[in-house]
Amino acid sequence: NKRQMFKKCKLFCIFYCMKPAAHKEDLRIRRTKESIYTAFKQMVCEMPYEKITVKALADRAMINRNTFYLHYESTDDVLREIQAGYMERYIELVKDYNYLDNQKEIVRSFFEFMESQDEFFKKITCDSRLDYVREPMQRKVLAHTHSKTTRLHTKQVCIQNIVRAFNNTTLALYRQWVQDGRKIPLKQMIDLAATLMEGGIKAFANRE
Repeated sequence: NKRQMFKKCKLFCIFYCMKPAAHKEDLRIRRTKESIYTAFKQMVCEMPYEKITVKALADRAMINRNTFYLHYESTDDVLREIQAGYMERYIELVKDYNYLDNQKEIVRSFFEFMESQDEFFKKITCDSRLDYVREPMQRKVLAHTHSKTTRLHTKQVCIQNIVRAFNNTTLALYRQWVQDGRKIPLKQMIDLAATLMEGGIKAFANRE
């Protein structure tokens, strides 16, 4: 009847009229975050990280502080979110690698990935003062590659800690290479780092 038809038409209109509004809201949020990301990356490359304030970041992104706090609690949260995006892309590169048997491929992937990123990412990776933000993400990456290698598993906490510390070697080698001005050609540096890492991790796995 006419009443039922009217109700159906009304529901149809409500549903389809709400979709553009939701889409518009999503687009606005995305643009706000992109503005924050852009401003944040610029500031990290221009000044020490600890000098970046929410007010200065909001001003650079051309938003007010209330808008910033709708999305983040601090500048650390912005950094974590941006780093999470990089981390997801890196995990995609090494997802099929075994930490023990594919050490050379992992080292090569790490160095090539680092060198293909923007100056912002290189700076935050090489700045040891930001390790407290980087380390939780590094643990996620290592957990992914270690899960495929049962021979590296041990119940002794002290040994787990040593293996975890050794896992930072690739990053330490990359940082030193950058600090020295990249004087060693990239391919040669990858071969050198891979030899050191592969020899160390295989010796550990075969210790018994």
